[in-house]
Amino acid sequence: MADKKKQYHQGHDIKSLMINFATILLFLLPFALYYGEQEKAQLYCGVVVGSLLLSLIVPPVGWMRPHPYTDMPGNEPLTFRKSD
Repeated sequence: MADKKKQYHQGHDIKSLMINFATILLFLLPFALYYGEQEKAQLYCGVVVGSLLLSLIVPPVGWMRPHPYTDMPGNEPLTFRKSD
């Protein structure tokens, strides 16, 4: 009779956290370029590009942020622990 309530997805999967981290770095890039050392400008850009590329290859691979109610197979969030 009583259906088991499905756990609400909080967005704490690996892909979502990596996308959030890369977005924060992208936001901070103009400040780092303006206030940082001129010689390290290419390094700052490389870190941002590297984090964006890393966020693309973190499972599930691709540009879409995973969500639990997807119709696409393989786009479910990959979490560290499963909850019942």
